[in-house]
Amino acid sequence: MAVSTIGPTGLSSAVGQIGRNMVTNGNFSVAQRGTLTGIGAAQVYTSADQWKYFVETTAARFTTSVVAATAAMIADGVANRLKVDVTTVDSSMAGSDFAAIEQRFEGQNLQHLLYGTDDAKELTVTFWFQSPKSGTHHVYLVQNDGNSGCPMTFTVASADTAEKFSVTFPALTTSGQDFDNDTAWSMSLGFPILSHGYESTANQWNAGGTWRSSSAQQNLADNTANDIFIGGVQLEVGGVATDFEHEPFSVTLAKCYRYYQQWNITTAFGFIAAGLNAGSTTTRVMLPTRKTMRAAPTLSVSGVGDFQTQDATGAADTTNVTLYSSYPEVVTIEATVPTQPVSLASLFGADNSTARFLALSAEL
Repeated sequence: MAVSTIGPTGLSSAVGQIGRNMVTNGNFSVAQRGTLTGIGAAQVYTSADQWKYFVETTAARFTTSVVAATAAMIADGVANRLKVDVTTVDSSMAGSDFAAIEQRFEGQNLQHLLYGTDDAKELTVTFWFQSPKSGTHHVYLVQNDGNSGCPMTFTVASADTAEKFSVTFPALTTSGQDFDNDTAWSMSLGFPILSHGYESTANQWNAGGTWRSSSAQQNLADNTANDIFIGGVQLEVGGVATDFEHEPFSVTLAKCYRYYQQWNITTAFGFIAAGLNAGSTTTRVMLPTRKTMRAAPTLSVSGVGDFQTQDATGAADTTNVTLYSSYPEVVTIEATVPTQPVSLASLFGADNSTARFLALSAEL
């Protein structure tokens, strides 16, 4: 790298600087789950991979989807954005009502931030945000290992208009605020939608990991006409915002596969793996993961009766689909059927229908 690319404010944004964006899927290009409706249960992931809907007791419910960016965003190199559509309101907040869109980070990926020391780094987040309301909004960091929170303010000038923001978080130098060097959840970056009981002083680090906003936070979920859009999210070391780091779709997808992998079977009798009949009513199927996952994954399916085992003599619809064993590199699926086909080996896949899925999750 030529010395001329380094100026008084840091590296030139014209330089590639691969890996400077700490956010995964900040361009919302990967959406394995598709459109999700009725989101409201605690800590449910949104349509976009790696973006969690974090909620406590609010009655608000949402539909999320990945949609095309506005013309201004596209001109800035951002093609997609996450849409959060309010479908059930929470107009009278009480207790610990809280909702936000956030991403979580593994501790082993945060060691270079040097939190808890005098050399701790500032972090700058850049993003596009469209709100149904003008005025004060928040973006937060939570240090989960050290139980600290930092809600930073930004001001929306015009409602229902996509605007670009850059916010710098102060360095967290307080002793004891270092990150655990492991694969567990250590930090969150998030955008509150509503908050009651999660407020503290804005624009500084506060003791207590629940601090995700301040008293200035507005309720963006008080009307079913409200839509919130987020796009082009980048979190980087230092106090200077640089251009969004674009990476190939395949790279983003591989990063997302560490946490979630979904097999979509869109044709009838589509099969995904071969197995061995382990008994008169059981087939066990070994399925390698596409990428090594963060931890031994859990299994979810579109429905326990949505699959079948099949050999040359016939097919049997499943009555249950569970995990027999689970490792980050491979899982063994156990399929239960009323009567097993005759031969020792059989195929495992969808029944005589479409839109079936099987998913493995090792989310934070």
